[in-house]
Amino acid sequence: MATTKRKTESGILASVHKTAAGLHKAGLVDKATMREFDALCLTPVEPLAREEGRKR
Repeated sequence: MATTKRKTESGILASVHKTAAGLHKAGLVDKATMREFDALCLTPVEPLAREEGRKR
């Protein structure tokens, strides 16, 4: 059941982010607000350790 909830939540967040991106493109949402939506909706990226980057 937890997996379904995550998929639903990520689907909702994806829709919210897409809407915010459209409003930003139209000039109705400023950069600062868009950064807040990015932080809320997008999966954080963890930096690779130096050794991991070389392996790929």
